[in-house]
Amino acid sequence: MLLFHFTAAAEKLLLSFTVRDGDEVTLPCENVIGGQKNCVYTTWLFSRSGNSSTVELIKLGQIGERAKSKSDRLSVTANCSLVIKKVTVEDVGQYTCRQFRSGQQQGNDSLVHLSVINMNEQKDDDKEHHDEDEDEGSVNYENFGEPSASVRL
Repeated sequence: MLLFHFTAAAEKLLLSFTVRDGDEVTLPCENVIGGQKNCVYTTWLFSRSGNSSTVELIKLGQIGERAKSKSDRLSVTANCSLVIKKVTVEDVGQYTCRQFRSGQQQGNDSLVHLSVINMNEQKDDDKEHHDEDEDEGSVNYENFGEPSASVRL
């Protein structure tokens, strides 16, 4: 399950994705400088929801120093999109794709907000089942991060 929407925000394009806990997501970079090999002009930054600090996940195409613990879950595609495997609630927040050339930022940031839905299945084992093939249960949905229908101006 993947939900996303687009919001124009003062010349910046904000994309919002909502995925299930454990899924893989590809966050597109909408401001990629053409002609770069191995995304050498691309940096991905991450700000966790409710936290003002920013972590450099990808720096000029390489895994950032502070993101080494996530390196097995992070990768960059040929078009510089960020791939996150096995998404968790710890990944909820804002992702910024920024382009640099000769040490100078080029163009506007490309912003992506990621929300995660945690689906827990609970089975009711206390009730007697007349039909062994029939399972009674419920699925609880919990959304982490901002609602996917939010609008930022």
